[in-house]
Amino acid sequence: MKNYMPTRVFTGTDILRQHKDVFSSLGRRCLIITSAHSGKTSGALDDLETVFKDLSVEYEVFDRIKENPSVVSCLDAGNCACAFQADFIVGVGGGSVLDAAKTAAIAANNPGLDEDGVYKQNWKNKPLPLILIGTTAGTGSEVTYVSVMTNKDGFKKSIHNDDLYALYAFGDPRYVSTMPEKVRISTAVDALAHLVESYFNNKANDISRAYALHGIRLLYPKLRKMKDGQELSLEDMETLYNASILGGLAINITGTVFCHTLGYYFTEHYHLPHGFACALFTNDLLDYEETHHKEYSDAFYQILQIGKKELQETVSSLLPDFGIRMSEEEIASILPRYQNNNSVKNTYGEMNIEDIKNVLRKLA
Repeated sequence: MKNYMPTRVFTGTDILRQHKDVFSSLGRRCLIITSAHSGKTSGALDDLETVFKDLSVEYEVFDRIKENPSVVSCLDAGNCACAFQADFIVGVGGGSVLDAAKTAAIAANNPGLDEDGVYKQNWKNKPLPLILIGTTAGTGSEVTYVSVMTNKDGFKKSIHNDDLYALYAFGDPRYVSTMPEKVRISTAVDALAHLVESYFNNKANDISRAYALHGIRLLYPKLRKMKDGQELSLEDMETLYNASILGGLAINITGTVFCHTLGYYFTEHYHLPHGFACALFTNDLLDYEETHHKEYSDAFYQILQIGKKELQETVSSLLPDFGIRMSEEEIASILPRYQNNNSVKNTYGEMNIEDIKNVLRKLA
């Protein structure tokens, strides 16, 4: 069980400039991987380019990563890094960009790697050194050994490998503060999903539960402020980011449960943002655990000093009404996807396919 995390994390205002020696220690040529907008609008890309100019680091920018990145785009980024003869890679953005940068770092040092090789993890060489700069507060990808991509068939599928750890990660609350409100809420409930799913997980241990509980303590007051429409301060943004890192540390040990694997389907077919898609089932997880493992469930609320009803009402208030109505035929068509699924098996207790059917029927 993974109770370690080799990534060094730096957080705080103007953190890139304060630790710019980290970048120069990795070489003189870098490929920056980002999306078309988030790196620039957050200010992170400008800060990074200033640091590189100060250090005389040559760089190119690959800004073609989209939400729920395809494996092909990750390989394209890796090929660009190889062609540029980059010494290292920096990912700048939200979870999609950070996940893409992980796989790109592998591809950059393994020319000719294809999608099949990515998922079968058939690479011989270690990845290029990787630094991740987060501009959202939700995924915790900065500190995990996981990359989630969309395969050629349109399905979200993850890989897990120690090669995917970044050497360094940076979080500046100024970047997080530029998130649009919808993104802020979606990423915040994603962080909550990570924390709750890690706690109610068959692989949970004392360390993962400590991460999960402390993360919820940090995050929950900010969720309440969002629910009430209150403005968040720069300090609040840093707290959101720190809570998301704790969520990443927690799931790095345990993985997620059924909420995330169900959420993938709703991102693929209903185009829900990842955080909303996963949080759509957070309350179902809380109901399941109260029904099947009441003592463990009660201890969770007692430790946090938060009532189940209050927590569920907060989650519900932050989720838009997506108007999803599933037919029995649609439910039946996707159930085989969750037969013997690892995330379903991870759910604390003995969740089965009939339980999944009952959860989905609530959307009928």
